[in-house]
Amino acid sequence: MDNEQKTVVETLITILSRLRAHSFSLTFEYSGRSLNAIPIAHALLDKGYDRNGMSNDLWARLTNTYGQRAQLSQFLSPVGGSFRRVSSLRGCTPRTSLTWDDVAERFQNLTFLDELSRWTRSFYVDMLMNMLARGKTPTPTNRSTASRPKNLKELLLARDGRFSAVGRIMDDTGPVPNSPLPNGMARLHVAHIIPFSASHRSPLRLMLSKFAGQDMERLLTGQGIDDPSNALLLDATTHEAFDAYKFGLECQNGRYFLRILVQSQSLPSSVSRHLEGEELFFGQGPEQVTLPSALLCNIQLAVGRVLRASGAAETIAKILEDEENLKCGNLEGDYGLRVNAAYLERELRALQALDDLPIDAHHSIVDPDSEEVLPVASRHTICCT
Repeated sequence: MDNEQKTVVETLITILSRLRAHSFSLTFEYSGRSLNAIPIAHALLDKGYDRNGMSNDLWARLTNTYGQRAQLSQFLSPVGGSFRRVSSLRGCTPRTSLTWDDVAERFQNLTFLDELSRWTRSFYVDMLMNMLARGKTPTPTNRSTASRPKNLKELLLARDGRFSAVGRIMDDTGPVPNSPLPNGMARLHVAHIIPFSASHRSPLRLMLSKFAGQDMERLLTGQGIDDPSNALLLDATTHEAFDAYKFGLECQNGRYFLRILVQSQSLPSSVSRHLEGEELFFGQGPEQVTLPSALLCNIQLAVGRVLRASGAAETIAKILEDEENLKCGNLEGDYGLRVNAAYLERELRALQALDDLPIDAHHSIVDPDSEEVLPVASRHTICCT
């Protein structure tokens, strides 16, 4: 093989990248479209948050019967031993070393690749579609009572000092300052990092838990979804760009950095005035309020990278546009029926009651005091020639 050793995730990423380079198609149907699972699966493993956890989950799906394990073993290690370099073996003729293109060609001939298609479709429908669709966020009430606790926007204004960290726009609900503003005033919005719709979509929470390698249920339901740790202050155009995954935030050691996910000409001026990787600052306001969660920021960024690397963002945007046209009565006939069926499927799946989140505890855990991801997984290695 090209390298002496490959982990499970590296093996799958390498095979999928070869299949993608050779335009191999493994399709599944959704909303009247035939979608190729290969670039989506490749992006999930290559750009995902918990790459090892997802690769092990996929590997388990591909080898869940004795026959499947035997078939994989036959083409990955034809003379015994997982990907082991063998120069001679009693009773066997030495085999020519395989290239990764050889392995990819054998992989695409497996009789159970429908498992890969189903695995990819689940992430596409239950996570990627719902993360982009998002849904309407409830508007905080402005009713004034002496005993009413601060709503989410008020907490964010107190945390960040009436300014959006991205774009440096000042909220226009307060008094106009005497000194010139850096970049003007506008009505700032509450932008959820993980969409509010996750609170009532259990399959989305399940897939995000697999994607993150840890149980996300507590963070995305009840008060967790509307906690300041899951929210930013953004002006309208910047909020729209954030929801479309045109940019994201990466948090490293308590510091926040802007990450651009599209070409600069596709960005609003509030974002394009920043440099890629520029540090952003939260918590500049008069009160100590919980800062954006490093975990949630990094998960949202990873979802955005998957959407962009796979090309799924553009396809999903068209599907959502078709659904909107369907609601307005602008889609008819067989195609309209297929769009409606896909939409109803997604909504029905959102109503499913899922009791358990099958997340392997040995992948990673969260330190409740710091929200830092603590990897505790063993590293699976495959020897290869």
